[in-house]
Amino acid sequence: MCINKCDKEAEALSKEISRAVKKALHECDDNESELDTDESSDNDEIDTLSDLPSCLLATKNAKDDMLKLIGADPCEFAKDELSKYVKSIPDDCKTKGDVSIIANSVAKIEKLLKRVIPAQDEILNFCGISPEWHAADSVSRFLRTTVAYLEDIQILEMSGGVAELTTAHLLGELMYQKGIRV
Repeated sequence: MCINKCDKEAEALSKEISRAVKKALHECDDNESELDTDESSDNDEIDTLSDLPSCLLATKNAKDDMLKLIGADPCEFAKDELSKYVKSIPDDCKTKGDVSIIANSVAKIEKLLKRVIPAQDEILNFCGISPEWHAADSVSRFLRTTVAYLEDIQILEMSGGVAELTTAHLLGELMYQKGIRV
């Protein structure tokens, strides 16, 4: 049930961003609408946020990368990352598992956030609170929620170790288990 709902939300988000990109591209001159679609570094992408179409394209590219990395449901992603971490814990449980599993995922998502936030800010400057801004905001919130889920796991593991993390999981106290959205 949740997966179908999340798939529908992801599909609606994708359609909303696509409509915003098409609308913005049709309002521009031909010269402005010819955007470079090659993969570029994050800094190059941020530097090219000079007009609405480039901001929308940056948001769309970040959203596409987000869906490739996380999928349609941040809860499932957090659950999968926790599962990977648990599998890395040695059988004797005397040592911690591979904490880099969670840390690396957080770093990848934060990298996407660093691409979305400047684009979202520029969309706000160009359009104000508009459907285009709401589309960028939904991408940003999705990423922030996923980071919060992973950081919740990471903090519990760091502060109380495997025992604290296990207890929180068994009691259903992890953020992703409660479905809390940021």
